[in-house]
Amino acid sequence: MRCTSTLPVNFTRRGFEWNGLLNGSYKSGRILYAVAVMGTKELRWLFLAVLVVALFVANFSEPATFGISQQWTNGNYSFAGGTHPVALIFAVIIAVLYLLLMIAPPVDLGEPLPGVLRRFLTFWLDFTLAMILLTPIMGILPTLTEWNRTGAFQWHFERTLHAPGDGWLTAAGFIFFIPGLLFYFAFPLVRRRPSPGASITGYQIVTDDGITMTTRTAILRTLLGFIAACGAYLAPFIARDRKRGKFWLDTVFGTRAMKLR
Repeated sequence: MRCTSTLPVNFTRRGFEWNGLLNGSYKSGRILYAVAVMGTKELRWLFLAVLVVALFVANFSEPATFGISQQWTNGNYSFAGGTHPVALIFAVIIAVLYLLLMIAPPVDLGEPLPGVLRRFLTFWLDFTLAMILLTPIMGILPTLTEWNRTGAFQWHFERTLHAPGDGWLTAAGFIFFIPGLLFYFAFPLVRRRPSPGASITGYQIVTDDGITMTTRTAILRTLLGFIAACGAYLAPFIARDRKRGKFWLDTVFGTRAMKLR
């Protein structure tokens, strides 16, 4: 009798344990699925929230150099670099949201975007997000290198004495930052998705013929796009086509700006 009474109790107890695990996994799976299928409209608010919070934290924290900075001014040398756990958290969040945006379902497009002011604002939103993403990651290398050199760990540092390897660190940071910046701006063109900044302002760059843009064309358009941003005051006057949502950069690459529905 004791054996028969003990076995059901143990079996039932294990059953409750397995049911709890299965229910927990099911709930976690539902949360992950909900995150994975978020569209552009939901992600745009998350990007905006992260941007606002990051800028708020930056304004109220002590000044620090993220990434790498090497300068010579009137014969005076300065080398600074570093990162921070909070900055790395923001970088990871933006990276995750960026990937979710690239795999999000394609959004329906509306009318052409006639104005260029929104596109200029979008560039600076994207550039700010890219800096928040890339510079803390870039600062990991000088932080670890300085720790190895001095034996004292600091999240960020600044010195006026030249140390062996400073030039190589700056070159390594440059090699990481430039491709990372190009990837940030070019990949949405290849994926036929809005960039994070464009998702916030509500439009997307598409090709005139509806064909997916090649990687080479996307990179070239991104490079020329930086020049276009520097000469933004010329955009309203050169090869402007408001009805089709185009200015001179779009004329060169056969693209246009379309509003998101």
